[in-house]
Amino acid sequence: MSHKRNWELNTKQQAIFNNLWNQVIAIFNYTNHQQGFRGIERYRNGLRAFCKHLAIHYRPKNFRNIQDKHLISFIEESVAANVDITTLKTDLSAIRKLHKLTPKTRYKLTVGNDLLGVAKRTKKVIERAWSENEYHAAINLALSMNRNDVVWALKLARYCGVRLEECTALTKTQLKEALHHDFLSLKNTKNGILRDIPLNQKARLIISSILKEAISERFFVYHGRNHQQAKKSIQNWIINNRSKFAEQVDNWHNQLNDTTYRSKLTFHGLRHAFARERYQDFIRKGFSPQTSRKMVAEQMGHGRDDVTLIYLGSVITNVDNE
Repeated sequence: MSHKRNWELNTKQQAIFNNLWNQVIAIFNYTNHQQGFRGIERYRNGLRAFCKHLAIHYRPKNFRNIQDKHLISFIEESVAANVDITTLKTDLSAIRKLHKLTPKTRYKLTVGNDLLGVAKRTKKVIERAWSENEYHAAINLALSMNRNDVVWALKLARYCGVRLEECTALTKTQLKEALHHDFLSLKNTKNGILRDIPLNQKARLIISSILKEAISERFFVYHGRNHQQAKKSIQNWIINNRSKFAEQVDNWHNQLNDTTYRSKLTFHGLRHAFARERYQDFIRKGFSPQTSRKMVAEQMGHGRDDVTLIYLGSVITNVDNE
């Protein structure tokens, strides 16, 4: 929890907090797929502060009686502690989800972010997608370092849109089935949402080459290296080497124009490049922008249009006027 909300509790308040916090943990645990790991951590941080606030000011035994006044009070105290807007919005989402998942709640939560004094975020585009030059330079560097695992992972992310944890969990059997069915079925997915990725010619060639080069069934995992270590190794390679293949800007967070900023290259940025290429393919085939975004969302493994727009970034123009 932020030091800005490190409110002190007396003995009685600590007991109330512990009771509420145990309820939060029971709902937002790491096995019920309510959130991904990072999502659970972010929600827990906000709810920890909320539990402290409730213990100090209201002393409830559970969350069934939570109502608008509790949210308003919590946000007002957080604003007074100089908690930033982004954190507040995440906190509100966490509280609303907690309320939704709590059985037999007595009140509806009706207040919105605006009524709580949480301003809307300024619209800006963070440019995360890798350029083709950056992608090919990274591939060449990984090849020169005999890092086949990095080469395979970068290619699969770029042309199949897989997340890193989905990538390192793949097996040769899955790749063979992908070539047979002409789509890659992903099983080890975020929140357990299964999805199929249609293969284009580049994706088929990449999968064919991996099948020829890979020795073991689980080609990212071998004796002495587990799934988490495989992920971390690829992440570290990108972090340690991206300065060698990233296109130069004065500073990675410098403003590129009035609304666009460049981010450091990450593995996830290859999913952005994949999404943009698929979107443009759908547009060229005659699909409407809205339909194209929906199909991209399905292949990316989420269903929200606002998230799709983030992935598509600068390839979207005049979206508000569609």
